Amino acid sequence: METILQHILYVAAAIIFAIACRSFDNRFIQKLGWLALLGASYLGGYYLSGDQHLGGLVCLSFWFMLPWLEIIFRVRRLRFPIKSEVKHRFPPTRDVFPELSDLSSEADDAGFTEVGDTGWQWSQTDTFMRLFYHQEKRTQASIALAQQGEFGFSYVSLTSRASSDVTFTTTNYPFAATMKHSPKHRLNRFTHAASFEELLERHDAFLQHEGIRHEDLALQDTEFLHAYIERDMSAQIDHNITAGVIEPTGNGEFRYSWRGCIFLYWQVVKDMLRV
Repeated sequence: METILQHILYVAAAIIFAIACRSFDNRFIQKLGWLALLGASYLGGYYLSGDQHLGGLVCLSFWFMLPWLEIIFRVRRLRFPIKSEVKHRFPPTRDVFPELSDLSSEADDAGFTEVGDTGWQWSQTDTFMRLFYHQEKRTQASIALAQQGEFGFSYVSLTSRASSDVTFTTTNYPFAATMKHSPKHRLNRFTHAASFEELLERHDAFLQHEGIRHEDLALQDTEFLHAYIERDMSAQIDHNITAGVIEPTGNGEFRYSWRGCIFLYWQVVKDMLRV
């Protein structure tokens, strides 16, 4: 009885330690919390199987099997529109999107001019986006909120378009891409940006690393920023149909192919390992 109680206390201690680490803002401590949670899962399986390492590994593998089950039993059944219309939207209430005002102020302080609010519906996900433009930097900024039911998250993206039709985007979008990017789209993820200014610095460094000079960037017509987004989305979908990640189902919709399910699962696993 005493040994069982000790095992329960060991697992409980690992879980409490994991929760405590995940409550910190420091991403390295958060990663330690994720490792502690995996360790707690392993210990639970190890003790339940009579001190067998195989039992610990089986329990640990559940974390990596759950996303696959979600993909094949739910995501593959979903249908998404091939064409999404990006049009004017009214901003969400402050209760729904409390960061919008502060992020807009940060963009304004960085020299960006607000252009307007827009958005689109993509299957079960509703996206609102506030657009900005920096004339001197020839760069578009967007502050977005993606909502699916009661779940929602916000992110900021900076986009510059070269005269060669190649698009460069730096974003703090918190999840891995759900589809492949088109060959003319270069993405730079910086999920731990502490401010709009820091994200802008990373974007400038990204352009410099790609060998893009200011004169290589194309001027953008602020009246058509929403049209550029719609064009980028269409190009990405066309590329993924060609790559076999998604497949048309008729009625102007598509679903993930089995190849796409494997791609999506690998994206999820990479994010899990990156946490």
